Amino acid sequence: MKTNVLSESCYLAEMAAIQPELEALRQSGTFARVPGEAIYYELYPLPHAKGWVSISHGFVESAAKYAEVIWYLLQEGYSVAICDHRGHGNSVRQVDELWLTHVEQFTDYCDDYAHFLQSIVIPRLDGLPLYLLGHSMGGAVATLTLERYPDLPVQKLVLSSPMIAPQTQGIPKWLVLLITRFFILTGQGKKCLFNHQVFTGEEDFDSDWCCATSYIRYCWYLNIQRTNEQYQNNAATYRWTEEAVLVTDKILKPENLERLTLPILLLQAGNDTMVRNDQQNVFIEAVKNGRILRFPTAKHEIFRSEDAIVRRFMEAILDFIGQ
Repeated sequence: MKTNVLSESCYLAEMAAIQPELEALRQSGTFARVPGEAIYYELYPLPHAKGWVSISHGFVESAAKYAEVIWYLLQEGYSVAICDHRGHGNSVRQVDELWLTHVEQFTDYCDDYAHFLQSIVIPRLDGLPLYLLGHSMGGAVATLTLERYPDLPVQKLVLSSPMIAPQTQGIPKWLVLLITRFFILTGQGKKCLFNHQVFTGEEDFDSDWCCATSYIRYCWYLNIQRTNEQYQNNAATYRWTEEAVLVTDKILKPENLERLTLPILLLQAGNDTMVRNDQQNVFIEAVKNGRILRFPTAKHEIFRSEDAIVRRFMEAILDFIGQ
């Protein structure tokens, strides 16, 4: 399938032009799996859709970051659903600092996401197929959700640079867990990880921390973050870090992998500094019906690459769910 993508040469103007159409379709609301803990969501329903795609966003992201991806899916006839995971965007926070990202248990993300699908998305399917698209942390959330809730009526799963295992910057896993456990046991589980920092709004496009290779796509969301504190997640707590490191054993547990019988497409970034590609390879070889597509020159956020890579990324997704 050939996909027309927004051009980097006039990206800001084109993004501004599609915003009114996105806003006209957008239906937003909240749900609370746990009383008092509101999770924000957005729906983009089409009157004659081919199906629904539910997006599970990554660490320190939000629904707002996926406007371009949502637009492409809508143009190809798919209704879209997305929620801000707890501790992100417009959803409930468990720490006072809006730039700090915390979760008590990684499975809280999964239970929230399952509730979102069961109570908000699935009642709207009306016989249409449901597909999941998970990026990075959101890929881990989507995968573990399907392992925990195997009866969810999801037809296919797309994983974009999924966090099957996070990168730990050369620090052995056992040492990371020793460090995080010390801070948690001394009452500092909600404190900022030692090598993370507050959101400053400054550009870091040329750093190893930057996940994009398209400067204009990178700047578009950074400008949104600069003007809205809700989108300024920039760091992890010690508890979040421990939960992220421990998620690998949950996802790769053999009895959990056996529950993943649906078709899975994994899109892998060759220059990923955020997650471990070797563990993605282990995962895709272990599932019953998985395939992998590699983007050798892309960084972690393949959907924020140059035009040609974004086009290949979206065409791969649309071909896969459209088969």
